[in-house]
Amino acid sequence: MTIQRRLYAGAADLQPLLDLKRVCTNTENIYDFPTVSDLRVLLAPLPAKSTEARSPWEDEQEMVIPYLHRRAMTQQATMLWEIDGALVAYALMILPSLVLTFQVHPQAQCKGIEAQILTWALEGLQSQARQRGRSFSLWCRCHNSETARRTLLEEAGFHPLPAQDLRLVSSLASPLPVAPLPSGFVLRQGVHGNELEQYQDLHRSVFDGMSMGLDYHQSPAYQPDLDLIVVGSEGSFVSFCLCELKQVADDSGAYSVGEIGVIGTRPAYQKQGLGRTLLLTGMRLLKDRGAMTAFLETEQGNTEAMHLFTSVGFRTVSAWQWLIKDEHCQRQ
Repeated sequence: MTIQRRLYAGAADLQPLLDLKRVCTNTENIYDFPTVSDLRVLLAPLPAKSTEARSPWEDEQEMVIPYLHRRAMTQQATMLWEIDGALVAYALMILPSLVLTFQVHPQAQCKGIEAQILTWALEGLQSQARQRGRSFSLWCRCHNSETARRTLLEEAGFHPLPAQDLRLVSSLASPLPVAPLPSGFVLRQGVHGNELEQYQDLHRSVFDGMSMGLDYHQSPAYQPDLDLIVVGSEGSFVSFCLCELKQVADDSGAYSVGEIGVIGTRPAYQKQGLGRTLLLTGMRLLKDRGAMTAFLETEQGNTEAMHLFTSVGFRTVSAWQWLIKDEHCQRQ
């Protein structure tokens, strides 16, 4: 048996990788990022360079196009493992936050490939720290049942974050109740251009000053009709619910699901039912577009969010923790 490692080489590798992901799918990891549709976006071919001097992720003014740069960096950090020419494992690190995701074919597990993946990822982490002259953290999701993965990560110096995260799923088969907005509020869909700063301000208000990446909003994959915003009487954004239609695949085949990616309301406007209205509206729109289920993620200790989600039919299906390893830049 010969195990060989090589970089992702382009479109010809995509379908074998998706087939392997499907073989490795179970009820816990089916909704893990990147989903099948996420991989199709991240690993899609880059546009041909119009000039030798310009990178595929730069525009005519040589400005970086974020979503193309992320795609390029991910493809450069995607590694495949093969046994006798057959794909048995893949791993990729998604920038800019350096999230490691990997899967190994069930028949190839415990043959040392997992350790090889981790060695490769840690070498990449160290390289990033050296090249950029600053510290980096490598993140890896570990479901509660993945005890072997957790042991491997902890032996390599990873430590778990204290909070446990939950994934909740709701079937969209049953009719959904209608929850109208209170008087004085207006629902709109999608943000563009200069509105993104107001959108970012809303995110910081909801999530304790934390900013969100806006690459998705500025990419062709953005689905503005599923990005729901409540506007107050004075014209400010006061509540939002970002939904996405995605594809997953398991033994039954490929099918569409909906993700509730981000949802929240400014503290001054809470307790008015805005979040419930947006959540139900988003679920209904996802159902109309063919989603069979909707899923979301939240911290286990977020009791107010859990109350909202369970009140409209979401139920917990899996739990996990993020494990992280820090790499500090060694200054010369």
